[in-house]
Amino acid sequence: MYRIHRSIDISFSHHVRGHSGPCVNLHGHTWKFEVGLQAERLDGEGFVIDFGELKRRVLLPCFQLLDHSLAVGADTYEEVAMLLAPVGERLLASRAVIHGDRTFPEPEGLTLHGATNRFPGGMKLTVFPFNPTSERLASWLYGLAGAELADDRVQVAYARIYETLHPVESVAEFS
Repeated sequence: MYRIHRSIDISFSHHVRGHSGPCVNLHGHTWKFEVGLQAERLDGEGFVIDFGELKRRVLLPCFQLLDHSLAVGADTYEEVAMLLAPVGERLLASRAVIHGDRTFPEPEGLTLHGATNRFPGGMKLTVFPFNPTSERLASWLYGLAGAELADDRVQVAYARIYETLHPVESVAEFS
């Protein structure tokens, strides 16, 4: 069995709805998303799959979806979107102090494997159909990788979400 893996670091915050500890608060991490692929036989070029394909079709879209966003579940979003709009407006208005009346491009939203960007008051959120814990994000990443890359030769071996890397790793895996 041949196996490869590739990862990407993504900085974003999240809220874990109903958590009994501090993760109920908005807090952020520099996450690492990692996907492992496997195949019994290599393709004609000698690859399980080209690393660039894994990056282009799975990891970069994850980065575009999540980078510098707040990840929340759909239930939370429905409850707080209207409250976040004035917060987003105030945060983005802070640009005027430094940049004056300069116009900034509108953010581009993305929908990826059931998760979607929303912009209350211009603030970037990523809304998942589930409460975004590391374990659920790992399952989501596994499903995304499978939908994009799995075929009769290539299978997804695992998806890992590294919530923290230092001083010790905190990792969730789905396979």
